[in-house]
Amino acid sequence: MSEEEIKSAVREFVDAYARRDVEKLASFLADDVVWAQSEGTFKGKEEAKRFLTWEAKNTPGLRLRDAGLGILVKGSKAIYEHVFDSTSLDGGASHDIPAVGVFEFKDGKIQRHRLFYDRLSVAKQAAKGWVARNVVGAVVNGFEKGLR
Repeated sequence: MSEEEIKSAVREFVDAYARRDVEKLASFLADDVVWAQSEGTFKGKEEAKRFLTWEAKNTPGLRLRDAGLGILVKGSKAIYEHVFDSTSLDGGASHDIPAVGVFEFKDGKIQRHRLFYDRLSVAKQAAKGWVARNVVGAVVNGFEKGLR
């Protein structure tokens, strides 16, 4: 695949992801794909599809928005910098989660995918109630102190 074809495939993949179209997503995956992110590493198309189905069911309000670099391609690899924009399942708070996806293509299919996002930011935005906010806040503050 040319770099332009890879960029187009990533864009189509992102669009299918935004629509929560698991069948379309699966059509981009190699049979022996390795899909890795915080929730786990899923090996093979069927395992990845099972995870994507679970994710679509549990995050129905999830949207993607291009950020920073957008889609960059070099050779058979692409990165996609974006923001997950989601609403909690109870329809309450909105969350912005910065993320970077790394795609590796082989024979026109996604052979490997890795997703990185700020889990502390997720926890901080999702914490509800006084106790949860304070516990998460203490963890986040501890990490942030180490950065100063």
